[in-house]
Amino acid sequence: MEMGNKVTLLLVIVFVGLPLFGKPVMADTYQVEEGDTLKKISDKYGVAQERIVNYNQLLSTTLQTGQWLEIPNEKFKEGADLTTINLGFSEEDRLLGPVPVINPEQITGPVTKEMVYMGEDDKKQIALTFDDGPEDTYTPQILKVLREKGVKATFFVMGQRVRENPAQLQKIQREGHAIGNHTWDHPHLSELTKEEMQENIQNTNAVIEEVTGVKTDLFRPPFGEIKEWQLELLNKEGYESIMWTADSKDWMGISAEEIVERVKKDASPGVIVLQHNYHVKGNFETVEALPQIIDELRAEGYEFVTVPELLD
Repeated sequence: MEMGNKVTLLLVIVFVGLPLFGKPVMADTYQVEEGDTLKKISDKYGVAQERIVNYNQLLSTTLQTGQWLEIPNEKFKEGADLTTINLGFSEEDRLLGPVPVINPEQITGPVTKEMVYMGEDDKKQIALTFDDGPEDTYTPQILKVLREKGVKATFFVMGQRVRENPAQLQKIQREGHAIGNHTWDHPHLSELTKEEMQENIQNTNAVIEEVTGVKTDLFRPPFGEIKEWQLELLNKEGYESIMWTADSKDWMGISAEEIVERVKKDASPGVIVLQHNYHVKGNFETVEALPQIIDELRAEGYEFVTVPELLD
């Protein structure tokens, strides 16, 4: 076989084979059965729970019977052995260049556009997060509970409200809590142009740094909505996009008991809890629920950490 023909054959194999190294091969498909839990599925496949959650973008650790999951194939993770393609090159051919080597990870690349829904599950840790503040009604009460319980949390703040309530953000920072960017005015990101989104987020980061002296690389999209190109842009600009795995639904005006029940139902090592420290009007019982959430999960052996600590 002529060398040119071999090169052509190699290119055909590579380009035809690209789909084989894409997501379908890098993940097994599994349908949740009755009685399944993330832990059971994790143990069955030997894949960490957080990998399953983040890969499938799960907003809850509670699984539904019949639900389909894609289980990441860990053999293709970074550092996997290279796969050599033997095309029958002679020793003379080898002198013209190295035998082509194809690494599935190099072809598809790692999953770089994942948002973080959950931290690692190797420690019994949970991160409490609070969105949409700061303001001067619920924020001081939440900070008081956290201070009394010795808990550090993460606050995803809006630039507009930071400008209106700088003292509250300074208090959040002074008391050791982590701070993330939640845009300037809580828009639907999907409706913004690239320039509008960048300006919105950059202005928020600027006011956070102005008030606290701290830069943040944490970002949470309003409503949990974000397009692929926006996520990719944020990643390139150094932001880590943080979602959640336990939604308290406190913004719906449900009772403290319901909030506690929802959080406990989804409690698992590595879980990120979504709560709020801003509410316009009506029933809002996050402050009443918070001490019980902390006490009951601590009794089960959980440690409360910030999102950066959870991801470390």
